[in-house]
Amino acid sequence: MKSLIMVSLLLFSVGFCAAEQYSISESKLNTCIPSSRADWWPEYHESMLKNEPKDMKVMFLGDSITMMWRTQSGFEGGTPVWNKYYKTIPAGNYGISGDKTQHILWRITEGRDLEGTNPKIIILLVGINNLLQGDSPEDTAEGIKMIVSVLRKQLPKSKILLLGVFPSQPSPQSPFREKIKNVNTIIQKLADDKDVYFLDIGAAFLEKDGSISKTILRDYLHLSEKGYERWAEAMNPKLMELLKI
Repeated sequence: MKSLIMVSLLLFSVGFCAAEQYSISESKLNTCIPSSRADWWPEYHESMLKNEPKDMKVMFLGDSITMMWRTQSGFEGGTPVWNKYYKTIPAGNYGISGDKTQHILWRITEGRDLEGTNPKIIILLVGINNLLQGDSPEDTAEGIKMIVSVLRKQLPKSKILLLGVFPSQPSPQSPFREKIKNVNTIIQKLADDKDVYFLDIGAAFLEKDGSISKTILRDYLHLSEKGYERWAEAMNPKLMELLKI
């Protein structure tokens, strides 16, 4: 019990310090309190900061779905698609597997992900891990709202392309699909079509009957190479439009 209390106090302290230092709203929601992770995560995070281009015009920010634009860990990903469309822009891949809204909040504040960068476009895709681990659509959306707020304050000249959470689960009747829909309904209101743009490309990953094929989402969550091709095809018209602004 004592250890749990200490952890709770630490998380509150970290969240309070981040809120104070970066002028972000304090919150009691876990989805809105910046927090880091353990195990392999710190080493990967530091490696990412060293290896991704600081002169990127486009920053992809998210979780494993973003991370797997670069095929790794023996799983199929989207490296050929990335190299085809984004390598020469140049773009940076700031996706880390398992990240939730609170982890990305930590990364863009105390984690220094934005330090030394000035991307023209930030492509934000996050929230699926919050839902998978029991956060409500409303709390998940609040975390995304907080991320957008911090990005606007930290990089006011960057445009944000906020993507709707991608579909998951094979059946269109899955209650989980409804949770995703609810998140997207809330976060689309963050768009002002001036600094923040919302784009829901979820339909690009679905079959005609609304189901999901493993040829597109290989485990009904993570994308295959074909899935990444569909992502690029659905998003690129808007991305290219924003790059010209």
